[in-house]
Amino acid sequence: MRHQFRRDWWRLLFVAAGAIWSVSVIPSLLVASHVLSTRPYDVKEDALVAVGTVIALAWVVVPLLATGVDDSLDPVRFAPWGIAPRRLMPGLIVAAFTTVPAIFFGMLAGVMAATWRGESHGGWVLAVAFVGAALSLATWVASARLATLWATRLLATRASKAVLGGLAIAVVALIAVTAAAVRSDGLESFLAGEVATALDALARTPWAAGFAAPSAVALGQPWGAVWRLVIVAAWFLALVAAWRSAVEHSLVNPVSRGGGTLRTQDGILAAMERKLPGWRATATTRVVLARSVRSWRIDPRYVSQVVGAVAMPTIMGGIAVAALGSRGPWLFALPIFLAVTIGWGRHNDLAYDASAVWLDIVSDVRGADVMRGRLLATAGWAAPAVVTMCVAAAALTGRWAVLPAVTLAALGALGVGLGIAAVSSVLLPYRVPAPGESPFGAETGTIGASLGAQVASSLATGVAVPIVVSPLLAAFVWGGVWWLVAAVAGAACGVGGAWGGTRAAGALYERRQGRLIGMFS
Repeated sequence: MRHQFRRDWWRLLFVAAGAIWSVSVIPSLLVASHVLSTRPYDVKEDALVAVGTVIALAWVVVPLLATGVDDSLDPVRFAPWGIAPRRLMPGLIVAAFTTVPAIFFGMLAGVMAATWRGESHGGWVLAVAFVGAALSLATWVASARLATLWATRLLATRASKAVLGGLAIAVVALIAVTAAAVRSDGLESFLAGEVATALDALARTPWAAGFAAPSAVALGQPWGAVWRLVIVAAWFLALVAAWRSAVEHSLVNPVSRGGGTLRTQDGILAAMERKLPGWRATATTRVVLARSVRSWRIDPRYVSQVVGAVAMPTIMGGIAVAALGSRGPWLFALPIFLAVTIGWGRHNDLAYDASAVWLDIVSDVRGADVMRGRLLATAGWAAPAVVTMCVAAAALTGRWAVLPAVTLAALGALGVGLGIAAVSSVLLPYRVPAPGESPFGAETGTIGASLGAQVASSLATGVAVPIVVSPLLAAFVWGGVWWLVAAVAGAACGVGGAWGGTRAAGALYERRQGRLIGMFS
């Protein structure tokens, strides 16, 4: 870690910023703990169980969605040194518990435990609360490391898309059932019925039993606290054992860079001769399109980005529907948000195909043709996803009349976002994990470059997207001819943004060929 800080001082700035933010939040946490400490024990138990469950879930999900932050604990980096897992694991465990998030959530767990002060059997209740909080913290950290290693192995298999699709369907189904229950029974009845039952069940699981144990002591049931702490401790030991098994697998299995079957015909080269009626794309664009489509299907780095881009707006929308209902026009903001998320997420698109940059450059092809092929490959899955979100919003609200304008505006935001990303990926590229490496890692020395690229692309997207969606907002406010204006503006901006972005990116591509080869070599 010291070596990384010396080579890339941006990492130290991130750590310092995270530490400052953590310290600034502590007063609010203390106030919340004080308020909760004055409530009855059953209210405290339900609140702490709910918060503990959410934090446990976040420790699994967030490391998978916030990719490329830090891979210093990736066991693959230690494979060349021949270190035995029994010697490596203590160091990995200590390092995992000394990161800024682990330290901050350690303080948070302590504050949560302190809410039990003042109860009967005060000393014992507080002691059990701190033991349960410490064990819960241990399970959070271990589950995060294990989830990252298992996700890396899953994404490298052919079954990854089926598993991820099944998880996505399960999440959407859960959100839909929750929203239906809230609409039929009302929010108060839902909280008093289903939520209370769920919290009571979670208090008996390893994810929240550590925060429910103090209530058993307060009720004079010490054995209830004992078995809850035991299952949390057993869960932590099971996570560590699985973590060690995953580390052993990473140390002795070579990095998989894909493998296929013997083919009688090269599908990518065949795309050069394949032409669709009415489509005047060049041979270069068709070949790059075929190559990129293949990457979106089989490359774990691309698959993880699809999951991250689609999952966040979907989950946020489901939570908002459950809380606010599904009849408000605000629901049509979700397709726009999804389009912007996908477009902005491709701001470093060229780096993910770095192995082919050299081939394209020495082949002396036009940069615009390369960039259009890459944009079309992304649009091949992004546009259907955005359209599906638009149809879902119209179905939930029952406002089918606004679907054409909303769809064209969302696709316009997608086209503008992808056009900006095409320029950013050539103008401000930075290194990413190589093919076959963990999609959740980062290259040493890229934090500063990635921050600059993300800020620049965010500013450009923040200026361009409001121009696309402003007519749609006016249509929802005033109606009338604004619906037609919103549809025309969305279509024109989408096509113009995509065409102009790839054209500008192509020109930059041809002027910066030497720099691109040097950066990705």
